[in-house]
Amino acid sequence: MAEKQYQTIEVYRAAADALYAVSGMVLFSFAKQDCDVKNVIIRNFVARSALTLKSVFSLWDNGDTQNAWVIHRALVDRMFHLHSLGVNDDFQAFDDWSFFEQFKSQNRVKSDDLFKDQAVGWVYKISDEKKARIKALEKDKPKWRRPRAEDVAKDMGMEFLYKYGYDYASTHVHPMANDGEQDFYTITKFQPSPRFPSQITVISNTILTSTMILQDSLNHSAFSWRRVLWDFIDDVRALLDSGDVSYQKSFIKLAILFKEHDLCEPNNA
Repeated sequence: MAEKQYQTIEVYRAAADALYAVSGMVLFSFAKQDCDVKNVIIRNFVARSALTLKSVFSLWDNGDTQNAWVIHRALVDRMFHLHSLGVNDDFQAFDDWSFFEQFKSQNRVKSDDLFKDQAVGWVYKISDEKKARIKALEKDKPKWRRPRAEDVAKDMGMEFLYKYGYDYASTHVHPMANDGEQDFYTITKFQPSPRFPSQITVISNTILTSTMILQDSLNHSAFSWRRVLWDFIDDVRALLDSGDVSYQKSFIKLAILFKEHDLCEPNNA
């Protein structure tokens, strides 16, 4: 098998900027619709993915490739979560579980003798509506559990995303004996510096993961979206695969559509 040919960082940056802009168009399109719990969660996944994409490039520009892998892993984890939520239609269960777990975490701080005097202010105030929800969830505790990344990858038929995305990136999340070696030379500028791998893979893989989150978000939402959105996603992946810059054409089409028309409408319209 021929070794994969990667693009330059400038080529990737241009594609990522277009993907970030399209994610913004999708977010504004969500904002025009009445969103239930499911669609708010999906919308927020798109937003988190877009900012994570930007963050990976910021870390790359700072020479901090190890932390780029760390948040890349977090992005892959969110991709697996979104896919599992969509396939199992677990959005409400996920929302209940998240709300309950966050309440328990906050309540531990308020109940701790060391910190209870600091747990003051609007952040720690609970509305009557939330109190009623907490009371109901305490009687019938959420049974949702986080999906295993490896299982979701296998279900998707994309084990490589686990092996070479999530699992490999975990070697940068958890401490290793040679952690910080490249950082040492990045900070000190000492010469001669050892030769370190390019790590450009983290850029390509992050763009790919972002397109998958965007695609799953469109597929699992309650709205019908313009076909050109999927064309754009396919074109960005073509850029990753071969350097084809057709995404620029589909991006221009999307920009014109977004300015003059809605990108989505309710499925029952």
